[in-house]
Amino acid sequence: MIDLRTALLATALIAIPLAPAAAQSEPDLGAMLVQAQRFTVKVRGTVLWPFAPEQLGTGLGTGFIIDRDKGLILTNAHVAKRSPATVEIALGDSESDWVPVQRVYVDNHLDVAVLRVAPDKLPADATAAKLGCARTVKQGSTVVAYGHPISLSFSATRGIVSSVRTLNSHEFVQMDANINPGNSGGPLLAADVAQVIGINTANIPGAPGLGLALAIRHVCPVLDLLNRGADPSLPSLPVYWLKQGRLETLTVASDFPRRDADKTAAGEGLRPGDVVQGLTGGARFASLPELYTALRGRQGEVKLDVLRDGTTLAIAATLIPARQPLKRQGLTVFGLLVTERVTLDSADSTLPPLRIEFIKPGEGAARIGLQTWDLLDRVGGQRFATVAALYDWLKTKSPTDKVPVLVRRFSSADPRVSADYYRLEIQPTDLRLITAGE
Repeated sequence: MIDLRTALLATALIAIPLAPAAAQSEPDLGAMLVQAQRFTVKVRGTVLWPFAPEQLGTGLGTGFIIDRDKGLILTNAHVAKRSPATVEIALGDSESDWVPVQRVYVDNHLDVAVLRVAPDKLPADATAAKLGCARTVKQGSTVVAYGHPISLSFSATRGIVSSVRTLNSHEFVQMDANINPGNSGGPLLAADVAQVIGINTANIPGAPGLGLALAIRHVCPVLDLLNRGADPSLPSLPVYWLKQGRLETLTVASDFPRRDADKTAAGEGLRPGDVVQGLTGGARFASLPELYTALRGRQGEVKLDVLRDGTTLAIAATLIPARQPLKRQGLTVFGLLVTERVTLDSADSTLPPLRIEFIKPGEGAARIGLQTWDLLDRVGGQRFATVAALYDWLKTKSPTDKVPVLVRRFSSADPRVSADYYRLEIQPTDLRLITAGE
């Protein structure tokens, strides 16, 4: 018979090694957050002439250092802005010392921007974040969202990965860690390895505990191309993708109308019903974000493996070159901002190419009844294709001249037509050609 005291002692001896082992598996969050404070910065962007959908005013967000020696900082595009803007960063606990930075790159698809600050402006102990470019993000793993929510500097929220999902054509890490205004552009850290696995981007209004971070694995190829001196902007395939709820699939719903000359040059091209499987000779795609990442850095023609009517074919498709957001131009005149519509589908080219994207309250354009999203069908009886051409024409006029403008305004008042037309008069005052990268 075993003595009761002997049995209890044996049980205790078996249990003793288990407690330290469990404790050792816990990540050292305190040490990780000390490091995060050394690579995280505050970002402030101020816009006076906003390109839609951005707004007038100043916004605050977060960024993190990705190259200490070059002074490169990663953040969201909606923090750094796609409009003419003044962008600044603040370091450490400073609330008043803001340092101007240069926007090196703003992506035309992902909500991503790269900033540059003079390296000597960074603190001596500043360091670069470690990016988990090749890391597999697993559901249920512990993550920490870091940044400056509602101006509360260097704040961390802890949660788990709820899912990795595609919304529209972007891959997000969904988490239950809170994301608030000011967190945008900050790092989402994998707690076990202290690597950045996402860029905190958005929360879902009315859904507490549902935050989204742009998956870093689709950002790393952008940074790699930039580092090699290549343009990482995303070119486009001339098709519409079939949607299922919020998800864009790899199935072609419709192709863009093309001229006969384009068809001859590009071959047969993609057809409705085609399912894109991968680049010819490359890996298979599981999602549209994977296709888009593979297209970066490519120009001209691309060969795709496509499933068509049960047969796999190699199809050549001509890429539509990317339009870089920082090179986009606008024209300010009479208290309004005119830009060129960004459209890929040539069938849409019958619409007027110039659009009003912002009207300053109380100024001339607002007083006569012009509205944001009005299309400029004719100015002085002419249709202009670019803001530069309109600018050159308006320069020949006197600021006191009254120039007739015919605008097309989308309307649902009459179910038989989609638009109304109005004739108004503007004066070529405060005339200025601006560029988003200013």
